[in-house]
Amino acid sequence: MKIAISTTGKTLDSPVEPRFGRSPGYILFDTDTQDLQYLDNAAQQRLAQGAGIQAAQMVIDAGAETLITGQVGPKAAQVLNQSKIRIYGAAGGTVREAIDALTEKRLNPLSADDAAPAKWAGQGTGCGGLGRGPAQGGRGMGGGGRGRGPAQGGRGMGGGGRGKGPAQGGRGMGGGGRGRGTD
Repeated sequence: MKIAISTTGKTLDSPVEPRFGRSPGYILFDTDTQDLQYLDNAAQQRLAQGAGIQAAQMVIDAGAETLITGQVGPKAAQVLNQSKIRIYGAAGGTVREAIDALTEKRLNPLSADDAAPAKWAGQGTGCGGLGRGPAQGGRGMGGGGRGRGPAQGGRGMGGGGRGKGPAQGGRGMGGGGRGRGTD
Protein backbone atom coordinates (compact mmCIF):
# COMPACT_ATOMS: atom_id res chain seq x y z
CA MET A 1 0.00 0.00 0.00
CA LYS A 2 1.27 3.49 -0.86
CA ILE A 3 0.69 6.06 1.87
CA ALA A 4 1.13 9.82 1.41
CA ILE A 5 1.83 11.78 4.60
CA SER A 6 1.87 15.59 4.77
CA THR A 7 5.18 16.57 6.35
CA THR A 8 7.61 19.38 7.06
CA GLY A 9 10.66 17.29 6.12
CA LYS A 10 12.00 14.53 3.93
CA THR A 11 12.54 11.66 6.37
CA LEU A 12 10.43 9.25 8.41
CA ASP A 13 11.46 11.18 11.52
CA SER A 14 10.08 14.48 10.16
CA PRO A 15 7.00 15.95 11.84
CA VAL A 16 3.57 15.44 10.30
CA GLU A 17 2.31 18.74 8.86
CA PRO A 18 -1.28 19.40 9.97
CA ARG A 19 -2.22 21.23 6.75
CA PHE A 20 -2.69 19.31 3.52
CA GLY A 21 -2.76 21.80 0.66
CA ARG A 22 -0.12 24.15 2.08
CA SER A 23 2.15 21.40 3.40
CA PRO A 24 5.81 21.82 2.40
CA GLY A 25 5.72 18.30 0.98
CA TYR A 26 4.58 14.71 1.29
CA ILE A 27 6.38 11.49 1.97
CA LEU A 28 5.11 8.68 -0.21
CA PHE A 29 5.81 5.44 1.63
CA ASP A 30 5.26 1.98 0.15
CA THR A 31 4.48 -0.48 2.97
CA ASP A 32 5.31 -3.48 0.76
CA THR A 33 8.75 -2.39 -0.45
CA GLN A 34 9.61 0.11 2.34
CA ASP A 35 10.51 2.60 -0.42
CA LEU A 36 10.27 6.28 0.45
CA GLN A 37 9.82 9.15 -2.00
CA TYR A 38 9.53 12.87 -1.22
CA LEU A 39 6.97 14.93 -3.14
CA ASP A 40 7.83 18.64 -3.03
CA ASN A 41 4.77 20.89 -2.68
CA ALA A 42 6.54 24.26 -3.00
CA ALA A 43 4.67 25.19 -6.19
CA GLN A 44 1.28 24.74 -4.51
CA GLN A 45 2.30 26.68 -1.39
CA ARG A 46 2.62 29.84 -3.48
CA LEU A 47 -0.83 29.59 -5.07
CA ALA A 48 -3.42 32.14 -3.98
CA GLN A 49 -6.22 29.63 -4.56
CA GLY A 50 -6.53 25.95 -5.37
CA ALA A 51 -3.48 24.75 -3.43
CA GLY A 52 -5.39 21.81 -1.94
CA ILE A 53 -6.80 20.69 -5.29
CA GLN A 54 -3.36 20.83 -6.94
CA ALA A 55 -1.76 19.00 -4.00
CA ALA A 56 -4.48 16.35 -4.18
CA GLN A 57 -3.78 15.81 -7.87
CA MET A 58 -0.04 15.47 -7.17
CA VAL A 59 -0.72 12.81 -4.50
CA ILE A 60 -3.10 10.98 -6.86
CA ASP A 61 -0.58 11.09 -9.73
CA ALA A 62 2.09 9.66 -7.41
CA GLY A 63 -0.08 6.57 -6.87
CA ALA A 64 -1.07 7.08 -3.23
CA GLU A 65 -3.89 4.89 -1.96
CA THR A 66 -4.08 6.47 1.49
CA LEU A 67 -3.40 9.95 2.88
CA ILE A 68 -2.44 10.87 6.45
CA THR A 69 -2.75 14.55 7.33
CA GLY A 70 -4.38 16.84 9.86
CA GLN A 71 -6.66 19.05 7.82
CA VAL A 72 -8.03 18.74 4.29
CA GLY A 73 -10.14 21.45 2.73
CA PRO A 74 -13.52 20.46 1.30
CA LYS A 75 -12.51 20.83 -2.36
CA ALA A 76 -9.32 18.80 -1.95
CA ALA A 77 -11.26 16.17 0.03
CA GLN A 78 -13.74 15.89 -2.83
CA VAL A 79 -10.94 15.32 -5.37
CA LEU A 80 -9.27 12.73 -3.13
CA ASN A 81 -12.57 10.95 -2.42
CA GLN A 82 -13.37 10.78 -6.15
CA SER A 83 -10.06 8.98 -6.63
CA LYS A 84 -10.91 6.53 -3.83
CA ILE A 85 -8.01 7.70 -1.65
CA ARG A 86 -8.70 6.99 2.02
CA ILE A 87 -7.97 9.98 4.27
CA TYR A 88 -6.87 9.56 7.90
CA GLY A 89 -6.34 12.26 10.49
CA ALA A 90 -3.15 12.59 12.51
CA ALA A 91 -2.64 15.29 15.10
CA GLY A 92 1.12 15.60 15.41
CA GLY A 93 3.96 13.16 15.82
CA THR A 94 6.41 12.00 13.19
CA VAL A 95 5.79 10.42 9.80
CA ARG A 96 7.02 7.08 11.18
CA GLU A 97 4.60 7.29 14.13
CA ALA A 98 1.72 8.12 11.77
CA ILE A 99 2.51 5.13 9.55
CA ASP A 100 2.72 2.87 12.61
CA ALA A 101 -0.59 4.23 13.93
CA LEU A 102 -2.24 3.54 10.57
CA THR A 103 -0.93 -0.02 10.27
CA GLU A 104 -1.99 -0.69 13.88
CA LYS A 105 -5.46 0.73 13.08
CA ARG A 106 -5.15 3.55 15.61
CA LEU A 107 -6.01 6.36 13.16
CA ASN A 108 -9.54 7.44 12.42
CA PRO A 109 -10.70 8.02 8.86
CA LEU A 110 -11.77 11.57 8.10
CA SER A 111 -15.32 11.95 6.86
CA ALA A 112 -16.48 14.65 4.46
CA ASP A 113 -17.70 16.66 7.48
CA ASP A 114 -14.26 16.50 9.09
CA ALA A 115 -12.60 17.95 6.00
CA ALA A 116 -13.84 21.48 6.69
CA PRO A 117 -11.02 23.57 8.17
CA ALA A 118 -13.27 24.85 10.99
CA LYS A 119 -13.24 21.35 12.47
CA TRP A 120 -9.46 21.31 12.85
CA ALA A 121 -6.61 23.32 14.26
CA GLY A 122 -6.68 27.09 14.13
CA GLN A 123 -3.69 29.17 13.28
CA GLY A 124 -3.11 32.72 14.28
CA THR A 125 -0.54 35.38 13.75
CA GLY A 126 -0.01 38.74 15.30
CA CYS A 127 2.14 41.64 14.34
CA GLY A 128 5.27 42.85 16.10
CA GLY A 129 6.13 46.49 16.24
CA LEU A 130 9.37 48.20 15.38
CA GLY A 131 11.00 49.55 18.54
CA ARG A 132 11.51 53.31 18.58
CA GLY A 133 12.87 55.45 21.38
CA PRO A 134 15.82 55.13 23.75
CA ALA A 135 15.61 51.37 24.37
CA GLN A 136 14.37 50.63 20.84
CA GLY A 137 13.46 47.00 21.54
CA GLY A 138 10.99 45.22 19.32
CA ARG A 139 7.83 43.44 20.41
CA GLY A 140 7.32 39.82 19.49
CA MET A 141 4.60 38.69 17.15
CA GLY A 142 2.69 35.54 16.58
CA GLY A 143 0.79 33.05 18.57
CA GLY A 144 -1.27 30.02 17.74
CA GLY A 145 -5.00 30.26 17.31
CA ARG A 146 -7.33 28.21 19.48
CA GLY A 147 -8.19 25.04 17.63
CA ARG A 148 -11.19 22.83 18.12
CA GLY A 149 -11.52 19.19 17.27
CA PRO A 150 -8.96 16.42 16.86
CA ALA A 151 -5.95 18.62 16.09
CA GLN A 152 -6.58 20.76 19.17
CA GLY A 153 -4.59 23.91 18.68
CA GLY A 154 -2.67 25.93 16.19
CA ARG A 155 0.98 26.75 15.73
CA GLY A 156 2.41 30.15 16.36
CA MET A 157 5.38 31.58 14.55
CA GLY A 158 6.75 35.06 14.36
CA GLY A 159 9.52 37.28 15.49
CA GLY A 160 10.09 40.47 17.38
CA GLY A 161 10.55 43.66 15.48
CA ARG A 162 14.12 44.78 14.97
CA GLY A 163 15.20 47.72 17.04
CA LYS A 164 17.69 50.31 15.87
CA GLY A 165 20.25 51.80 18.19
CA PRO A 166 21.94 50.68 21.41
CA ALA A 167 19.37 48.11 22.62
CA GLN A 168 18.51 46.58 19.21
CA GLY A 169 15.55 44.33 20.02
CA GLY A 170 15.86 40.73 18.94
CA ARG A 171 13.61 38.20 17.27
CA GLY A 172 11.57 35.51 18.97
CA MET A 173 9.14 32.72 18.20
CA GLY A 174 5.46 32.61 19.13
CA GLY A 175 3.89 29.82 21.11
CA GLY A 176 1.21 27.31 20.22
CA GLY A 177 -2.43 27.93 20.96
CA ARG A 178 -4.66 26.11 23.42
CA GLY A 179 -6.82 23.38 22.04
CA ARG A 180 -10.29 22.22 22.92
CA GLY A 181 -11.37 18.65 22.37
CA THR A 182 -14.86 19.59 21.18
CA ASP A 183 -16.15 20.04 17.66
